[in-house]
Amino acid sequence: MDHQNISYHQNKKIGKGLPFAIVPSSILLEGTDIFSPSKRDFHVLFWFKKGSGTYYIDFQKYTFQPNTLMLLSKDQISYFDALDPKEVEIQSIVFTPEFLYRNDHDLQHMFQFSLASHIEGMQYLSLSEKESTFFKMLSDQMFEVYDHWELPQQEHAFYHWLSLFLIQVERIQQQHQSIKKISPSDQLHLKFQQLLEENFKKEYKVEFYLNTLNINIKALSKILKEKYDLSPKAVIDERRVLEIKRLLKGTSIPIKEIAYEMGFDEPTNMVKYFKKRTSFTPNSFRKY
Repeated sequence: MDHQNISYHQNKKIGKGLPFAIVPSSILLEGTDIFSPSKRDFHVLFWFKKGSGTYYIDFQKYTFQPNTLMLLSKDQISYFDALDPKEVEIQSIVFTPEFLYRNDHDLQHMFQFSLASHIEGMQYLSLSEKESTFFKMLSDQMFEVYDHWELPQQEHAFYHWLSLFLIQVERIQQQHQSIKKISPSDQLHLKFQQLLEENFKKEYKVEFYLNTLNINIKALSKILKEKYDLSPKAVIDERRVLEIKRLLKGTSIPIKEIAYEMGFDEPTNMVKYFKKRTSFTPNSFRKY
């Protein structure tokens, strides 16, 4: 696939321009966005309620059936083959990492979601009738909040319903993991991600992760290239930038203190680092 033919969707252009949304089948299927190769700056949960078809994630083909969930994390390439709106019903829930990640407990939900969406066989979850009924109750509440509530209550309520939804997704994932053998490359990927989550604030050099995992740069680069199409350094930087964004938007901690918390010797170094990767200064991003 030619990367020039891959479109990029931003959450600010989805729905109401909020960092979260729930989208019914009628809207999803009336446009063309999901039928051409694209990447997004937000996570997506697709719930296939009726019908069947094919879906591609990072060039891997999947066949979906009724009552299944598909997990898609930000920056994965995806698209559907043509679908008949009369035969298929699909619902999507979208959210940015920053919206969900408000404290360390929330991080676990985001981490599990993002990680599972890169492990073959874990992106696609079959639901029992009982599980589908539970998800319907949660999604009905999210639709009510999204369509009829106003900010800031709308954001707070949607956040909590989404958290419950993802907790249930985690439970199903754990059941699948108990019967699925994870490949050596996925095991290494898991170890790297766990190590990164524990150390990203202070350990930002690739050498630390190579030495701790006792692997060479070629092996780690190959895995992260396959999973994210990023270098090890870029994956580490992306995680650090996400944390800085969370602290800027979710707290009133002075920028100087954030810089020291993130392991920078001088606040000016964090300003340069953040602006290079986001085009914003920390101060302008906080006000944005």
